[in-house]
Amino acid sequence: MAAFGSSRPLTWIAVALIAAVGYYIVETARHSARMLGLGQVYSNVNTTSCRQIGHGELSGCEDIIVDSETGLAYLACGRLYARQRWAHPDDPYDPVHEEEADRVYVMDESDNYSELKVLERLGDGTLQPFSQDFRVHGFDIYWSPGARQEMTFMFINHQLHRNAISIFSHKHGTDYLVHVETVASDLLNSPNNILALSKRAFYATNDMKYVHGIMREVSKYLRIPNTHVVYRSEQGEFAIAAKGIRYANGIAKHQDWIYVVSSGDPGIHVYKALPDHSLALNGRIGFKDSIPDNIFVDPLTGQLYCASFLKALETLRYFKHPSLNTTVTAGTKVLRITPRGDPRNGFDIEPILIDSGRLMPTATIAAVQRRGKVERLLVGGVMSDALVVCDSVL
Repeated sequence: MAAFGSSRPLTWIAVALIAAVGYYIVETARHSARMLGLGQVYSNVNTTSCRQIGHGELSGCEDIIVDSETGLAYLACGRLYARQRWAHPDDPYDPVHEEEADRVYVMDESDNYSELKVLERLGDGTLQPFSQDFRVHGFDIYWSPGARQEMTFMFINHQLHRNAISIFSHKHGTDYLVHVETVASDLLNSPNNILALSKRAFYATNDMKYVHGIMREVSKYLRIPNTHVVYRSEQGEFAIAAKGIRYANGIAKHQDWIYVVSSGDPGIHVYKALPDHSLALNGRIGFKDSIPDNIFVDPLTGQLYCASFLKALETLRYFKHPSLNTTVTAGTKVLRITPRGDPRNGFDIEPILIDSGRLMPTATIAAVQRRGKVERLLVGGVMSDALVVCDSVL
């Protein structure tokens, strides 16, 4: 009897542990199924004023920046198959897709868009087409204080033999960018998006610790928190500013707050920069049924607009084979996220647009454009063949 009695506490402990582990497994499975969109059917919400423009030209527009004063939108776009090289670096790739560089466009409120030529200056002062690889991902623009017509463009540039940041100068009203410098660092082996702080300094997200091989896939599918944000100083020095992130993705800033997407969680981390430029975590915005990509912050309201994926498995299929139109059932959700005053007090989250996948195969950025009396939403996708414009969503 004594032996039997002494074993009862251990039995209950074992039962409790098994129950806890079982609960964790079930909840993790439910969460994963919800995030992957398994068994979910989505109907369009608020899409009647939306339309596609720029087929074949405004394709692969992964990121969009809007000038808050002029209302002009700047888009970084490119051919879909050329994006396969950096999106799936271990897959077979035909170098013929490298023959045409990616492009940068500027667009007004009437759907008029034109290309900004990407140039470099020779020693004698003449300009010629940019001679380096130009394969863009996320980008940002810095406007010089007191001289807003002077703009600095910073692009994530997935060059053929390295990943880098290419920096260009641009004067408002001209139709070209001039290369200033291209920089790289071992800390940015897989850069995704960038936040320009000056003509030289920036924060950039690094979405993968391992660029190639099995560990890349293991890290991605097990959602290992091994990615980070890098700071580059005015002196050109690189340092890790924030780490322990599950697939660091989009990055944006409003006032003193810096927002970084953690697609593997999924959610948005809220940071403040410290005097040494490291980032202190002050909060997190959790996503329930979609996976966020890039962030656009409305400078007038401080609201965040975030494009997110509803059916991750269908999205991944489409990213690998964009010509197969596999995302008819995938879906996109655009969220408007409003801080409750101080972001540390939390946020109110509302979906303003849901598409089942027929209008926009996938979306990676949703940006507000205001110019004159026009106020509308621009939605771009890294693997979408056109830009989507929604006139009456906001």
